[in-house]
Amino acid sequence: MEFVFSLLAFLVVLTPVVFFHELGHFWAARRSGVKVEVFSVGFGRELFGYTDREGTRWRFSLLPLGGYVKMAGDGDPASTPSADAATIEGSFHAASLKAKAFIVAMGPIANFILGIAIIAVVYIGVGKAIIPNQVGEVIEGGAAEEAGIISGDKIISINGYNINEFADLRGIIFENPGRTLPITVDRDGDLLDLSVTPLVVDDQCLGTTYGQIGVRSAGGELKRYGPVEAVMSASVDSFRMAIAMLRGLGRLASGNANKGEIGGPVKIAEMSGRVASQGLLSLAMFVAIISINLGLVNLLPVPALDGGHLMFFGLEGIMGRPLNARVQEQIMRGGIALLLSLIVVLTFFDILGNVTKQC
Repeated sequence: MEFVFSLLAFLVVLTPVVFFHELGHFWAARRSGVKVEVFSVGFGRELFGYTDREGTRWRFSLLPLGGYVKMAGDGDPASTPSADAATIEGSFHAASLKAKAFIVAMGPIANFILGIAIIAVVYIGVGKAIIPNQVGEVIEGGAAEEAGIISGDKIISINGYNINEFADLRGIIFENPGRTLPITVDRDGDLLDLSVTPLVVDDQCLGTTYGQIGVRSAGGELKRYGPVEAVMSASVDSFRMAIAMLRGLGRLASGNANKGEIGGPVKIAEMSGRVASQGLLSLAMFVAIISINLGLVNLLPVPALDGGHLMFFGLEGIMGRPLNARVQEQIMRGGIALLLSLIVVLTFFDILGNVTKQC
């Protein structure tokens, strides 16, 4: 029963994120005069759908692990051009370089817009927890006490990152178990440079490791915003999420990723179920986080991702001509193979983690 609940929660999380991503491509294509033949949420056989007045087939497909927009001139859902793509009226491949870049970029941008919009609605309707960067309590025997941090200290920066709210501190500490970090505190107006080494917490139930220094905040407040303030604050918080993810990708690339830090579909489904059990508000915020992460990942210059297409368009703009079609196709195939291999590896470790976890 838990598996079914997690699977349903996963679909609830993934469907709007994928839909808005593809809607960004769709909207930009329509604005650019490019004909959209298929708008699909999911891959494989169509389960149900309809055709609109413009001739676009809107469909929900069997495998809900993504989606695609197939435009005129596309030979397949991966946007591989057909032999006569450049001569087809309303074809993506016959569009201007600027229009093609606009169409591709709007997918990730739509994910950022969705994430910001969800967070802003929460800030308007429920409020945002404002927790200052002041230490309220230092846990005896913890890393913070050992570092010389005391109650009342204001955390100014850690590991080179400015700390404006307690959540900023929590994020950096969480990401760096066992790593000694420089930390600057304000103690009664005097700035002190200290070092702290977060305790390594190995959570066997969650299958992950994270850092902990043993401090509690000095308290905070729940503040509701007006629409303009909410959008501004949500945008700033979304930017901070994106930066945190880039740090995680940097650790992954350098081989320093923490255990369980990067997960595949199985882990996301498991987290979806856990978050959904906490209520609608938690689930909505999780959708926002996944949407922002998806938007960021898709902008990476990796072949087969939107960022890979934008990279090719950038090269075309610099060289004054497109890269050889056959070369592009081979690079794209390599990118697809790399992504599929990564998904398989992550899924394997997700399943292994579920089998070996102790809870």
